[in-house]
Amino acid sequence: MLRKLLRERRKRAVLRGPLEPLLTALARRALDLAEREAGARGDDRVTAEHLLAGLARLDECVAVRTLGSLGVEIGGARTREAGGELGRVIERARCEAAELGHRYIGTEHLLLGVIREEGAEALGVSLHRARDQVVKVLHGRVV
Repeated sequence: MLRKLLRERRKRAVLRGPLEPLLTALARRALDLAEREAGARGDDRVTAEHLLAGLARLDECVAVRTLGSLGVEIGGARTREAGGELGRVIERARCEAAELGHRYIGTEHLLLGVIREEGAEALGVSLHRARDQVVKVLHGRVV
């Protein structure tokens, strides 16, 4: 019972708390790279496509390792057409972090947020499969 209450408290903190303290350093870097990517392309809004480009530049992050272990070509992820608003993707990432019981938002949650917002077509992998693979990568079951 206590464990369940603590899990619910963590979930609420991730879903409702301020974003900045929840972001890992790599997640912040990915968002910064996404913003730069949008600027370099002359786009006035940052989208999921820009975020994928930012994530792809972080070679050893959980998101990139997850995509690689799923056989998704990382270079291909940089050029996929995924146009969802970044704000919606971040909200989906919050939900993914909460569902996984995490107290932070990392690159893996941003990746899951993109897939959740854009659908499996964005990267050619289902949300369920990506989520399972994220857990395996986090627990060191994937090299």
